Amino acid sequence: MNKALFLAICFLHITISHSENIDKGFSVTDDSLQISVSSPRDKIIHVQVVPLGSQPSKSLIIPETSDPVPDCQIQKGDNYISLRTAYVTATYSYTDKNIRFTDSKSGEQLLQEQARSFEQKKVAGETVWQIKQIFKLHPDEALYGLGQYQEGIMNYRGQKAKLVQANMEIVNPFLLSTQPYGILWDNYSKTLFEDNEKGASFWSEVADAIDYYFVYGTDMKDVVAGYHRLTGKVPMFPKSAFGYWQSKERYKSFDELIDVVKEYRKRHIPLDNIVQDWEYWGDRDHWNSLRFDTINFNHPTDVIRQLHDRYNVSLMLSVWPGFGKKTDVYKDMEKIGALFDEPTWADYKVMDIYNPQAQKIFWEHLYKGLYRTGVDAWWMDATEPSFREGFTQDKQEEKTKSAGQTYIGSFDRYLNVYSLFLSKAMYENIRKQDNKRVTILTRSAFAGQQQYGTAVWSGDITASWDVFRKQLPAGLNLCMSGIPYWTTDIGGFFVTTRGSQYTKGLADPSYKELYLRWFQQGVFSPIFRAHGSNVPREVWQFGEPGDPFYDGLLKMIDLRYSLLSYIYSSAWQVTSNSRLMMRGLVMDFPDDRNVHNRADAYMFGPSLLVKPITKPMYYTTKGAIGTPDTKESVYLPKHTGKYWFDFNSRQIYTGGKTISYPTPLDVIPVFVKAGSIIPINKIVQYVGEQKEEELELRIYAGADADFELYEDDNKTYAYENGVYSLVRFHWDDQNKQLSIYDKEGTFVDYPQRSFRIKLYIAEENSSNYSVQEKLIRYENKHITVGMIK
Repeated sequence: MNKALFLAICFLHITISHSENIDKGFSVTDDSLQISVSSPRDKIIHVQVVPLGSQPSKSLIIPETSDPVPDCQIQKGDNYISLRTAYVTATYSYTDKNIRFTDSKSGEQLLQEQARSFEQKKVAGETVWQIKQIFKLHPDEALYGLGQYQEGIMNYRGQKAKLVQANMEIVNPFLLSTQPYGILWDNYSKTLFEDNEKGASFWSEVADAIDYYFVYGTDMKDVVAGYHRLTGKVPMFPKSAFGYWQSKERYKSFDELIDVVKEYRKRHIPLDNIVQDWEYWGDRDHWNSLRFDTINFNHPTDVIRQLHDRYNVSLMLSVWPGFGKKTDVYKDMEKIGALFDEPTWADYKVMDIYNPQAQKIFWEHLYKGLYRTGVDAWWMDATEPSFREGFTQDKQEEKTKSAGQTYIGSFDRYLNVYSLFLSKAMYENIRKQDNKRVTILTRSAFAGQQQYGTAVWSGDITASWDVFRKQLPAGLNLCMSGIPYWTTDIGGFFVTTRGSQYTKGLADPSYKELYLRWFQQGVFSPIFRAHGSNVPREVWQFGEPGDPFYDGLLKMIDLRYSLLSYIYSSAWQVTSNSRLMMRGLVMDFPDDRNVHNRADAYMFGPSLLVKPITKPMYYTTKGAIGTPDTKESVYLPKHTGKYWFDFNSRQIYTGGKTISYPTPLDVIPVFVKAGSIIPINKIVQYVGEQKEEELELRIYAGADADFELYEDDNKTYAYENGVYSLVRFHWDDQNKQLSIYDKEGTFVDYPQRSFRIKLYIAEENSSNYSVQEKLIRYENKHITVGMIK
């Protein structure tokens, strides 16, 4: 018979037997549960509720640390016991059996438990607890994160989410609130989140305990930083990863791939990365053999060396977590019983990545067959893992559970962490080889995966304006859950199939319009990457010079490369200060209720507000629109600097208003917040093509501004030992002075250099701004530059 406990919903027959101080916190035991509250990190409270007789397993997502334990005090009263740190207090009430979280300084309530329940069930032959925790929220707070889902939801107040990995869904059980706090739900099975009139709840199918972390912060950015302190910091990608990625499904030989790279160089179109998708290994029986086919992909070491030395391009290679039956790696996996029998769409078998011996076999074959050839980056595809018919969440859940037992337990228990184990194994093995930075692209993620050099993409989406619109809240919520590097298949993966309306492919100008608008948004994604099936994605496939689509794509690539210093410096902020390159407006303007539900615009880096165009203006599938309406409605939040500068023209706009903005085919609305400093680069064909002895530095006046220009060797982990250059800029708006401080770090690429300073100032009683310019010499020592008042 199932044994059900409904605790803090019904309080009958529960008595407190005792409470005790434990390391970093306290523990309360009643006749059914042990409730432990501790503070493992600064501003973080860990809550674990365990039915007596159960033994919780070790967390898979919280690394052990030698960091000093935060100072905390245990306070007791007749009806409560509390843990108090300098920032946050957790109080357990003996009366209602719930925990309340408050700000230690102000006493303001941040969050309160409302109820919890345990129900004993039989799942996958194991007796487990199905758990639920309900929280009482403030009426006006907004909720974000949880991963990436395709329903178009930005704010999860009054919404629900199914936390199950699938082709286009990514799970990260971290909830971010405007209060500001976060909840990291430490469970790996199927989980349901729902917010309704009864409260906000997490329910999980397989558990030993209710286990979660309350992460407090001074603002939402600080909360994400707390998540990174708890689950792992984000390493730097090579700088080339922030250039342009050319990919498609797929290049059928090295000759074809090299010809594409040659054409980019011939046309002087910037390119840093080329991607080789699947079947470079040959037929399906040799699926993912971890070797190159010797017919169409012969002499890989020589080809990759040519890509590096002659064309200055990096190669990413598609690698899967399963193997065809005629491969050597399949045979070695089969010997140790590390292959699942659940069918896959390409008849390969998925490996049990939870098995340490399988990880070792996988790496040994990959190292011998692929790594030693010089491959730069790794595309870990289908890491849900993908089984046959597993395209939706329901089918993915069904097929994954059908695969049965893993090395560490049932797939029911470990449903969502396959990609976490695979990414960790890849990252740690590659880091053992040399000092070259790890770059991994994967289709799934989970809490903590950000520490393993991974970016994620949004799966095999179909080309449509509606799908494009939904990518924005999907990606923003993933980033705001603490996984900062995200991208999409620009233009959609499926174009002429899977219900797409663009059956004519590139012969249809309405698809080209969608692609160009999507491409514009891609410029302002952490990873700028073209990929997809059905139609080729090289720039010249969309026209020739003079064609508006071709010219529009080139304009966007050039724009990306002009912002490389801004983007790379933003990447350093991701690594050093746990900032997010791409984030919802609410993170920068939490007091503006107008942005709580908005996903149509977002912040990119510290200063740029981007408003992608997600509707057709020139073409439909039926033909050209007679009179295009190219005006776009844009809301610009109110801020202390008052103004927003138009990045595309000399217009300025006052914050707190909605404007009507002209968006011809080659324009994406981008605005710079007053009180910003932005470096602008000369256009190069690839990262590192030339040293930039003179760098343009734009100052957008109206408020004080700060910026840290980050540079290093672009490729290695030497930055971890201080081998980098950091130049801090501060703009004093009142005195119109720019201070440039002593260079920090031991990396010296420029003993001296020039900064061409351009000061952008709003003109009085005008909607325009003026520009003042000054060229100065900087020798890595502090200087102050006065600009004309």
